[in-house]
Amino acid sequence: MESRFVSPKSFRKAGKEAVAEAEALLQRALSAQAAEDKRNVVKCLDQLSDALCRVMDVAELVRQVHPDESWQMAADEVYAGMFEYMNGLNTHVGLYRKLVEIMEDPEISASFSPVEHEVALSFRRDFERSGIHLSKSAHAQFVQLSSDIQDLSREFFRCQSAGPQKDRLVPVPFDHLRTLPSQVAMSVLQSSKTYKRKDGATMVDLLPDDYTAHYILRDCGHEHTREAVYREWQRGSSKAVSALEGLLERRLALSHTVGYSSFGDMTLDDKMAKSPSHVDEFLRGLAQQAQPRWSAVANSLYMDKVRSQGPGVPGQETTLFPWDREYWISKQQMDSGALPSLSHYFSLGRVVLGLSRVFKSLYGVELRAATPQPGEIWHPEVRKLEVVGESGQLLGVVYCDVFSRSSKAHVGAAHFTARCARRVDDDVAVSPTSAGHSGQTVVEREGKRFQLPVVVLICDFPAPAEGSPPLLSWSNVETIFHEMGHAMHSMLGQNGFHNVAGTRCPVDFVELPSILMEHFARSPHVLSLFASHYKTGAPLPHDLIHKHAEQRRRYSALDMHAQLFMSALDQHYHSSVLDPEGTVRPGWSTSEASSSLFAYVENTRWQSRFTHLIGYGASYYAYLFDRVLAGQIWDRVFEGDHPFPPSNSAGNVTSGGNPLSREAGERFKNEVLRWGGGRDPWKCVAAVLDNGKTPHSEVDAVSQGSKSAMRTVGSWRLPDM
Repeated sequence: MESRFVSPKSFRKAGKEAVAEAEALLQRALSAQAAEDKRNVVKCLDQLSDALCRVMDVAELVRQVHPDESWQMAADEVYAGMFEYMNGLNTHVGLYRKLVEIMEDPEISASFSPVEHEVALSFRRDFERSGIHLSKSAHAQFVQLSSDIQDLSREFFRCQSAGPQKDRLVPVPFDHLRTLPSQVAMSVLQSSKTYKRKDGATMVDLLPDDYTAHYILRDCGHEHTREAVYREWQRGSSKAVSALEGLLERRLALSHTVGYSSFGDMTLDDKMAKSPSHVDEFLRGLAQQAQPRWSAVANSLYMDKVRSQGPGVPGQETTLFPWDREYWISKQQMDSGALPSLSHYFSLGRVVLGLSRVFKSLYGVELRAATPQPGEIWHPEVRKLEVVGESGQLLGVVYCDVFSRSSKAHVGAAHFTARCARRVDDDVAVSPTSAGHSGQTVVEREGKRFQLPVVVLICDFPAPAEGSPPLLSWSNVETIFHEMGHAMHSMLGQNGFHNVAGTRCPVDFVELPSILMEHFARSPHVLSLFASHYKTGAPLPHDLIHKHAEQRRRYSALDMHAQLFMSALDQHYHSSVLDPEGTVRPGWSTSEASSSLFAYVENTRWQSRFTHLIGYGASYYAYLFDRVLAGQIWDRVFEGDHPFPPSNSAGNVTSGGNPLSREAGERFKNEVLRWGGGRDPWKCVAAVLDNGKTPHSEVDAVSQGSKSAMRTVGSWRLPDM
């Protein structure tokens, strides 16, 4: 991290200095009268945003991963103070008017580069999303609704962290736990009350948390026990449901105050999808392809359940319930034979070596281990990697904090941008001066100076056993490849401006580079570069890759159905679901969530645990969308191989070639990665696919970014994994 972040005291000082720098830049922007000064207003705003984010983004990271409570307290204080200051900037009428003035000045706006125009547009959208152009009364309503939404979001998350309620114990016969893994059964017994029933049977009062419910639903052969656990596990919190419904209702009201018919319309206006109807077009196309696949899988599970029950009662039909899914999948997998683990072939060091080889083949860059300076890292387990170009020039720094520990928030896998890349030699001079640059923070390229990006990758992998190197599952390998895809976007997306650098792009575009990297993690050709047994050095057998991949693909259609259902539900929740008077009955969200592939269970409220509704409201579809885009780029640009024979659908490339083509890598870098958020994403996708392997009609449709573009993407080959 930056040398000024050496102690909680210096971190607080850095926060104050960042606000002072931002205030000085604000005054420069507001006072701009001469043409040259007006021309620098967008630069001022970008520089101002960078000054604040370089501290705020690190504060957010510290709150999640730093083991020292004094650091966490300092980060909380710094973040809260700077967040309040930034909210004031977002509603600064004078600054908004100055930006509009220069954007509407034809002489000044004509001098903007395409990327600079995108920067100006992004700032203007942010202002207008804050209701800055509203009347005084409408703006007051907007502020109140925004505050309510923040409060309800926090309340919803508080309900998640509260865990299952103690009054929701499920009495389970001890014998029903015998099929669970021994360590799980032992954990349940140690944390639960046991007692004897009148008939002498030993009973366990089980608390259905996520961990316990997962194993009961997968391994317990007694359906009534699985049902009882599922019902209590998914009964949900009435407080969470109330908070969610209040939030959704206020989001709708908020969208009305700024002239949109729904929150979905407001959210998607500047995304690739552009409108809810376009999202619907994409989801319908994908569902039409997937329906036969998930129906076939569900039917096979149903028939297994029917056969297990023997002759039934006449007129009584067998039903497949949600508590049947994981159990019958597990039974089918066991009947097919257990597969040996792949983790012995995936030591963490070899995986990072493989990533470096992939990046060198594709982009001419390498990952190089570096020794951190004293005070530079927050935990001894953190590793520092430098990203180095072919000329030996440093492109950026990646810190890796990948193991689970008690002092670390359980955020799963995440990519934190601690500092964005941007050009600094043309900075607007202010007093007080900026925090300054030292050491490797700034490099010179072609007579210009650039601030280097710094990113932090967070994972929650199990800590290695003593005497053994860190070994990863195949899923963990995909995770670290995914997160490194984000990191490389930050490293190569250096377009000169902080606000559109790297991963600062639309939510339905940002996952494309990272999901593409998952394909590399599944490629037998790529795996052969690094996957070898940590003891013997033997390469990972291709037939073992194939067997694991086929087992995963067999049930992927069910996951696809779940993702499509949740995406559609997210869209519905953020449409105009209220009646004209704006009144609804409590609990309305439950009835809206009751249609799915498996029979809905009365009195369950699984939507009370659908946390993505908070951070990805109206845009949950984005991950599916980028999966399809990444699949097409893998097939048609990289001509990548697959761990199983790909589908031979019309129009799809089924090559089993070498995906590590420098030509393909340069194409993806130049048309996608280097732009960050500084170019229309549809133009990026159309350009990268326009290599003679995609029909011109599809390239033309995609380049327009309209409803037909979403329809085209929805018709493309389904992701196989």
